[in-house]
Amino acid sequence: MPLEIITGSIVEQKTDIIVSCNNSKMIAVGGNSLAIFNKIGYRKAKKLTKDYRNLKTAEIAVTSGFDLCQKIIHVVSPIYDESSDNNEELLFAAYNNVLNKAKELFANSISFPLLSADGNNYPKQLALDIAIKAIGSFIKDNEIDVKLVLLPEEKSNEVKYPELHRLINEAKTEKEEKRDFKAASHRLGMMVAGDLAKEAFDFCEYQEADLEDYLDKMDISFSKTVLKLIDEKGYTDSEVYKRANLDRRVFSKLRSSDDYQPSKTTAIALAFALKLSASQTDDLLLKAGYSLSKSNIADIIVRYCLNSEIYDIYEVNETLFKYNQKQLGSL
Repeated sequence: MPLEIITGSIVEQKTDIIVSCNNSKMIAVGGNSLAIFNKIGYRKAKKLTKDYRNLKTAEIAVTSGFDLCQKIIHVVSPIYDESSDNNEELLFAAYNNVLNKAKELFANSISFPLLSADGNNYPKQLALDIAIKAIGSFIKDNEIDVKLVLLPEEKSNEVKYPELHRLINEAKTEKEEKRDFKAASHRLGMMVAGDLAKEAFDFCEYQEADLEDYLDKMDISFSKTVLKLIDEKGYTDSEVYKRANLDRRVFSKLRSSDDYQPSKTTAIALAFALKLSASQTDDLLLKAGYSLSKSNIADIIVRYCLNSEIYDIYEVNETLFKYNQKQLGSL
């Protein structure tokens, strides 16, 4: 997956490069960066970076990766200033400078902490938005796998889409009610039977349809349908797999085989890359044997984004991450 957002410890990531968020004195800032220094030995790390203590904001230094990775890139991350208009510009530059250096080093993969969120006072949601914007912009034109590693406390509680938040809470309530009803029914010996029970448990998304209707929709394979849509919309393969957060090798399987069976997240990612409507996405997913559920949180998020024409895969994945759902793309 070109960009994956995770929670965890950065020192446990198996990537070519690991990034340390430092201050101008080359001292690690934030829990994940401190973990890097502690893992290689704090004194050893300070000695290693002593020649880089006059760097300016967003400038970088490259050191040995010791047993953690090939190289560690240290970046002087900006401090948030409420009175400044260039907070986003400085943080964007920090990510961009690191990524360009990784490119120079021919790295295939890199792990970032959430720069400036833990210790430099950037609001967590803003820090995450800028990180995704900067990384997403870079990987549109460059081949590198990026992990953005957040500490659990760095996840923001900010509600970005109030209507989506309401829909998710309703779905959770519905699930609770369904579970309570099933428990009560079991205690009363009322197992699923009859019209009343059917009404209580019928959470199917689609109305009944003739088998012939489904077979008609499945007449053309998933692969052929995607390739046909690419041609109709005038897209290139690289445009599509990058917008879908897919590895090029995954997309080549689709291109080379009519029988290619994608994962559900890959199929949905392609729908976003092709900028399909919700109903068009339903039809495409059916060809791969999938559907979107009204009671599944990830599916609710997907349908909300499709209906709202939010096609930026990184923005969609940020929302999925916020609600602890599997992200779209290839893993």
